[in-house]
Amino acid sequence: MLHNRVTLASSPVLLALLWQFRDEPLAVCTCISLLAGLFTWCLIPASTVLFKRAGLSGRDLSKPARPLLAESMGMVAATLYLVATFVFIPAQFQYWSESPDSRSHVFPFDRLGEYLSALLSLQSMVFLGFADDVFNLRWRFKLLLPSIASIPVLIVYYVGYGVTHVVVPVFMRPWLGSTVDLGMLYYVYIGLMAVFCTNAINILAGINGVEVGQSLVIALSIIVKDVANINSNNPDYEYHHLFSLYLLLPFTAVSLALYYWNVFPARVFVGDTYCYFAGMTFAVCGILGHFSKTLLLLFGPQIFNFIYSTPQIFGLVPCPRHRLPQMVSMSRPVDRDSEDGSCSEASKSTDNLHKTVSNAMRSFARPRNKKRLSVHGTPYMVPSRTQLEGARPLGLLIIQVYEKLGLVDVERDEN
Repeated sequence: MLHNRVTLASSPVLLALLWQFRDEPLAVCTCISLLAGLFTWCLIPASTVLFKRAGLSGRDLSKPARPLLAESMGMVAATLYLVATFVFIPAQFQYWSESPDSRSHVFPFDRLGEYLSALLSLQSMVFLGFADDVFNLRWRFKLLLPSIASIPVLIVYYVGYGVTHVVVPVFMRPWLGSTVDLGMLYYVYIGLMAVFCTNAINILAGINGVEVGQSLVIALSIIVKDVANINSNNPDYEYHHLFSLYLLLPFTAVSLALYYWNVFPARVFVGDTYCYFAGMTFAVCGILGHFSKTLLLLFGPQIFNFIYSTPQIFGLVPCPRHRLPQMVSMSRPVDRDSEDGSCSEASKSTDNLHKTVSNAMRSFARPRNKKRLSVHGTPYMVPSRTQLEGARPLGLLIIQVYEKLGLVDVERDEN
């Protein structure tokens, strides 16, 4: 297999480079990250049989044949990520242990505490994600447990820095000044940000490769920001960006390997394990890297998707188990008016309204002709539908607003 041959050929080279640049923490982190990515690339296909045997599998509704694929492959990527970050700990702090004048330097216990607290929070979220894949946890636990998992990071932030002020936009400074101290509200904010990041990626899903793809876009954007600011005259500012790189380089490597197997046509599913793991990685980087507000800018699509999905998330509109588009086969009719005036079976399963951005985007590819139409060529995906019967009044009001804005299509009974 290609992945096995590439890994066998590349591993000795990376190990040699690792030894050659063993005194440079960033170079060591890069080599370890590449090794973790290669091993993830090889172990994912080797683990599919074990996961299927354990019952961690599901049908891929994005393909006409609906093949059975292994789920929770994000567990493999997350495990190798944790191994890589553990192995990197000695290289990150070797200067203080090997320097001849190390006694004149105080060991940076605060930095070690930050790094270990980040890994503790990440481990907690990996455990939560895998538990969700196995036990299908309720939403109340998905909101509560990320808050608990972020406590180590919040405590380290409070003890080490305790900065709770935010910079005020220029046009508001005549009234509020240049900064505003939020006090304890700032810790509430970053705690809620950890909850949002871990669930936002899980909400915007349903198409092969979307979970890993959006995570890679965010991770690469942060890496570009870190590299652009790494040569700063302020040592603390430089350290914060290095800290972010140390966490994101191995994350990007294992995510690229996972994306190879998860992109359409997917051969594995990432599961909730990867979504929570990715979200907490970004939250930890934003909190301890001191760019939590910048991080929210990179979550713009996820914020829009959260607002768009609010009626179903909070139970105002019935929410199905899987909120994802459906595949229309080549020989099935795709519109609702059949020759005898009744609704076709295909239309009953392919017309709206699951509320995610991916469904909204897919709606633009759906034929709008009211006549019976058979599709010839490649199958395509259309928004699935859900019933509004039993929806709460506030949910119906929100649906009406979405309909006015052209974000959803609502089909009403004639009587």
